[in-house]
Amino acid sequence: MKTTRIERWFMNRPHHAQRVISRADRLLSFVDMSGKQNFLEVGCGSGAVSKHIAKKYLLKVAGVDVDPDQIQRARESIDDIAGIHFLAADSTNLPFRDNLFGVVLSFGVMHHISNWLDALGEIRRVLKPKGYFVYYDLIYRGGVARFGRSLADRCGMKSYGITTMHDLSSFIGKSSFSTIYALQKSSLLWYALEAVYQSD
Repeated sequence: MKTTRIERWFMNRPHHAQRVISRADRLLSFVDMSGKQNFLEVGCGSGAVSKHIAKKYLLKVAGVDVDPDQIQRARESIDDIAGIHFLAADSTNLPFRDNLFGVVLSFGVMHHISNWLDALGEIRRVLKPKGYFVYYDLIYRGGVARFGRSLADRCGMKSYGITTMHDLSSFIGKSSFSTIYALQKSSLLWYALEAVYQSD
């Protein structure tokens, strides 16, 4: 789903970018970054995290986003960054071969995707054996999720994904991921989950 002008304004603010970069660095401390690895950011937006990763960890980095305006912005100022590229792509149909990436990162993207389980399936497909999936997103509580899905069905609004812990945990288990790290921060209607998973 292409982001709205308000969402792009929020995501492209320097303060937001720095906060997401700090989260990425903290979660990547749970990842074995030794050796040259291919790194993918799904939902890269303006590319701030991908650019930071390419510079700091000297990895080959790909960033994808469904919004071509964000990809155009991400491609700015990358001439001095080795091994980085950005492309417009749907996360439910990633244009990469199987088992290509050692690390895949997705921050705050899945709740924008109605068929987010398909997007997670694509992430699992392109991840190498023993690769790492670094994740952060909103997880809705059971009652809130049921109400949201019912309302979306009645109104014909299926543009947002409503993720529950049950659905995510089921996917993680069926996809042979092990949990390296996970932390939930609660609020009234949902909680934010940050996690690092490793494929078998």
